[in-house]
Amino acid sequence: MSDVSDDPVQKVQSGEAWNEFCDLLKKAGDVILREDLETSDFDRGEGLRYLTRLLRAGFLSFAEGTSPRHPDFRPMPNYVKMGLDNPDNWYLSASVSPRHRYRIRGKRGTIHYLSFAAQSQNFARRDRISGGAGHLNDAELQLDAEGRFEILASVEEPSDLAGARWLRMNEDTSQILLRQTFLDRGNEQPVDVTIECLGEDEPPAPLDPARVPGQLMGSAMYAMGCAQWFADWVMGFREKAEVNAFHLPDAENHRFVGGDPNIVIPLGTWRLARDEALVIEADLPSCHYWNFQLGNIWAESLDYRTRRVHLNNHDAVVREDGVAEIVVAHEDPGHPNWMDTAGHDHGIMGFRWVRADRHPIPVCRVVPLADLKGAS
Repeated sequence: MSDVSDDPVQKVQSGEAWNEFCDLLKKAGDVILREDLETSDFDRGEGLRYLTRLLRAGFLSFAEGTSPRHPDFRPMPNYVKMGLDNPDNWYLSASVSPRHRYRIRGKRGTIHYLSFAAQSQNFARRDRISGGAGHLNDAELQLDAEGRFEILASVEEPSDLAGARWLRMNEDTSQILLRQTFLDRGNEQPVDVTIECLGEDEPPAPLDPARVPGQLMGSAMYAMGCAQWFADWVMGFREKAEVNAFHLPDAENHRFVGGDPNIVIPLGTWRLARDEALVIEADLPSCHYWNFQLGNIWAESLDYRTRRVHLNNHDAVVREDGVAEIVVAHEDPGHPNWMDTAGHDHGIMGFRWVRADRHPIPVCRVVPLADLKGAS
């Protein structure tokens, strides 16, 4: 007979499931102690908060999330940020399985850009991440007179789409991610969307105690895997460009992390003393949307609710020569495109070009902050 400790129900009954979860969660803190990230006390404090946010996302996905048989588009919990999340975006995701077929129905709304992606981004199993499968963006949807659309998601292409569009899944697909991008958040409406598993008529089963230990461990593994994944991602920036400079990630890496093929993202790291400013000049392409943003060393967007840490082609001031000059500094030098460091002295940064005719790499220079104040 197997040891009783291997029985998940016994683990629930004895409390061992919770103890194992707590023991595993302790290891998640190791990422905060990584010396290669050159973290300060401020960074490590943010890192601990970051782990609590990731754990909330893990709980939602593993302990509270709907099953692939009963999916639902759900937002990330408030303040959960990862992977240089776009402050202009409204992210929704639904758990799915390649063993099933799904129907997505929605009403387009007025949001500036949206795309659906079939992904396998399970950070609880970093070795199982294999990037995206199919993508659909708003230009590929077939809309009726009221802006309604239908998508069928499956591994095999349906024989009769009957006006719907096909979102290709693969054998690793575990979620469908809906990215929605606001250009003018105060005046745009996001999509109204639902998803159903075809052929599933039974309601969800009650909680199964045997699954609870795995759900707890999956939540902890998600926090650990996500934190380590993006720490490694940020460290990779240094191999591609100097500090205070940008690089263009290769297309395969963009696909591997589930990126939208219509989006190209110049990325970089930044570091500034209190009396310095980073002046960025971006020769803007012709594109549907662009933005710039700052992030911390954990690849979280900065506090865009209360600080000016990002801008886009709706609110940026652009020179007559088509160049957007952006200034990153610890205090406002009086520049119209000033970006607030929000208490950070280093971090990461990125542009996004959406449906662009070219993909320029912005040029940077560090200057004394006093010089900019004197020029304003």
